Amino acid sequence: MTPFKVVLVNPPPFQILEPQYDTPAFGRVGLAYLAGYLRQHEGFDVEIVDAKLERLSFDATVQRVLAARPRVVGLGAFTCEVKPAAHMAWLIKAANPNITTVIGGVHVTAIPEHTLREFPSFDLGVRGEGEVTFHELCDALRSGASTAGIPGLVRRTEDGIAVTPPRERIADQDTIPFPAWDLMPKAREYILMTQRGCPFNCLFCMNPNGRTARARSIQNLMDELTMILDRYQPKGIRFGDELFSVNMDRTHDLLDAMIAAGIKKRVEWFAQTHVHFVDLPLLTKMKQAGAIWIGMGIETGDAEVLKATGKGSTPEMILRAGAAAKAAGLPIETYFILGHPNETLASMKRTVDLAVKLNPETPIFGVMVPFPGTEIGRLAAAGEAGYRLRSTNWDDYNKQIGGALEFADLPRNRIERLQMWAYFRVFLSNGRYLDLLKFCWRYRQEGWVLAQKILLRRSEKLSQEPSVGRGDVAASIPPSREEIVAATKDWQTWQTTDLARLKKLGPGQSKVVFVERQRQRPEPVGAGAGDGGHAH
Repeated sequence: MTPFKVVLVNPPPFQILEPQYDTPAFGRVGLAYLAGYLRQHEGFDVEIVDAKLERLSFDATVQRVLAARPRVVGLGAFTCEVKPAAHMAWLIKAANPNITTVIGGVHVTAIPEHTLREFPSFDLGVRGEGEVTFHELCDALRSGASTAGIPGLVRRTEDGIAVTPPRERIADQDTIPFPAWDLMPKAREYILMTQRGCPFNCLFCMNPNGRTARARSIQNLMDELTMILDRYQPKGIRFGDELFSVNMDRTHDLLDAMIAAGIKKRVEWFAQTHVHFVDLPLLTKMKQAGAIWIGMGIETGDAEVLKATGKGSTPEMILRAGAAAKAAGLPIETYFILGHPNETLASMKRTVDLAVKLNPETPIFGVMVPFPGTEIGRLAAAGEAGYRLRSTNWDDYNKQIGGALEFADLPRNRIERLQMWAYFRVFLSNGRYLDLLKFCWRYRQEGWVLAQKILLRRSEKLSQEPSVGRGDVAASIPPSREEIVAATKDWQTWQTTDLARLKKLGPGQSKVVFVERQRQRPEPVGAGAGDGGHAH
């Protein structure tokens, strides 16, 4: 039997605005997981074309896809990537209309019906966790069976667009095969997921992997880590968890295993976590295990804004976590957002003040983005909390240089000036002049785009879509505000339902971690973090 050919594509950007994401040092882990899961089943031949990793143009990517002669092309996209993905699908179908195009990722998960309505070049969509759904879809397409009964799909029917019931998430992560990194070129960095999910529900985060931390076993993790190091010899490992140390006991066990295996001698690594789930002993052990920096989602320096966002942290807790990291000799990268609900210029300045006190090695300041599926997206669409949704051009949905939101009592241009000033103030107030020069050089392209926006008083991102042959990207019709509000409510209902299901399974069956089960450690001032928390 001839193998059923599937090509998975990470499309190129329209324009390189953020090199870290538009020309990354790492491959797209979601596509690698899909390929690893699909190829374990007999009769499937899978190929990956990661145009961002390989620095391919649209034309070169299309040529690679067509040369493989696929029956199905799967594309993944975050919100700010969905228009390039739709353009890629349009180019593929223009060359061969018989190829079935499938879109996956957080955007179609958040607004499934509208995504297919806006972009006719997508034949189908996969919502949520994609491994099982995509395999069942490909199996049905291969056999000619109906796809109507497959959970987690968005389908075109004679009556319009239909959305099937959501797919239950995979509780036992050890049952998922390792990502198929061998189908991509060797990379400088590799993403390793130790768990999927974050137990919190921040207003600005869609939380696509759910509100439970579904953890892999330590042995399973070490097997994959060793395989990556032996086979690819990367310079860095990027742990992709939303909240790396949410289970501090498990994290200690993982770090112990990494130390015993001599991982520090073989590779540098970094991860993101939250101020609640670190303390001096854990941060010290992270450094001993080879960590070169840790990312922390701070979001705001205003105590009342922190409370309103459901973050569960306080400025004092944040400063204690920063002090613990400095005591451990572990650099931190911190993430701040300007433009929380009903925020004022004064509260944003308190964020900058906290950043100056915290003095992270790498401060990152973004402006709030109303991503579909988030509570911020709902508030903006409804015109609440001081927001005005000014754009549903998905190219504008970027934290650093986007422009989807307006603020009722504060011009966006003024927030962007504060954003740029914040970077200078953190470095200059702490006498870090050389660090500022290095930072400006590292992010020179993003800084230039932001400076242009400020000087030209442009609210939107200065992106550049293709001028010819844009297909349904040019003709796309954005969703109504009512659609965004309704889709957010549907997503939040599903999140609650899935959380309840996984809790019923119990930790012995699902390996799921819940916040209330974490060890609570009283910490002296300067040694660690306090109560509550949420990952960036």
